[in-house]
Amino acid sequence: MIIESCQVGPLATNCYIVADEASREGVVIDPGDDADEILQIVRHRNLHVGAILLTHGHFDHVGAVADLHDATGAPLWCHEEDVRIVLDAVNQGASFGCSVKRAPDKVDFLLQEGIPVNIGPLSFRVLHTPGHTKGGVTLVTGKHAFTGDSLFCGGIGRTDFEGGSHRELLASIKTKIFSLDDDTTVYPGHGPTSTIGYEKKNNPFVRYY
Repeated sequence: MIIESCQVGPLATNCYIVADEASREGVVIDPGDDADEILQIVRHRNLHVGAILLTHGHFDHVGAVADLHDATGAPLWCHEEDVRIVLDAVNQGASFGCSVKRAPDKVDFLLQEGIPVNIGPLSFRVLHTPGHTKGGVTLVTGKHAFTGDSLFCGGIGRTDFEGGSHRELLASIKTKIFSLDDDTTVYPGHGPTSTIGYEKKNNPFVRYY
C-alpha cells in the first residue's frame, strides 16, 4: 500500500494520498489546501484518484477539494452531519482569518458507519466519531486509521466549535477508535503519526484505564 502525506495550508493540515501499489487506484483524504502540491504527488506516483474522502468538514481539511475535483473528476465523500459546513468552507475560513478560494459545489456521496468505501482493491471502514464535529469520521484500512481531528499523537481535537462535544469526543475515542488493534497506526489531521497502543497508554486527555 502507498501512503504519502503532505502538510497543507496555514494550519499545517495533514493531507494523505492512499493507493494500492499494484493497480495505482487510490484516494485523497482531507485535501485542505495546496492542490498543486497534492496533484504533484499523484502524478509523480502515477496514481488514479477514485475518491476524495473527508474526515470532517472544517475548512482546513476542505480547501483544495474543488480544484482537486476539477483535475481528477473524483467524487467527494463526507458524513451527512458535516455536509453543511463543507459547503460553507469559504465563510468558515474567513471567520478564522484564512482565505479559502472556493468551496465544493456539492457532496457526491455520504460516508456511513457500517458501509465500506471501496476504491479498486482498497476498502475503507467508516467509524462515525463525532465530538470535534457532528459528522467526524475515522477511516480505517488494514492497520491504518485516519482519525482527522478526533485523535492526535498525545492529544485530542478541540470541542469548542459549533457541533463540538467533549463528552461525545471522548466516547468516540474510547468506544470506537480504541477498539482497533494496538498496532494500528494513527494518521491524524495534524502532527505526527502514532499508534492505538501508544495513545491508550500515554494520551493524557483520554483516561482509558
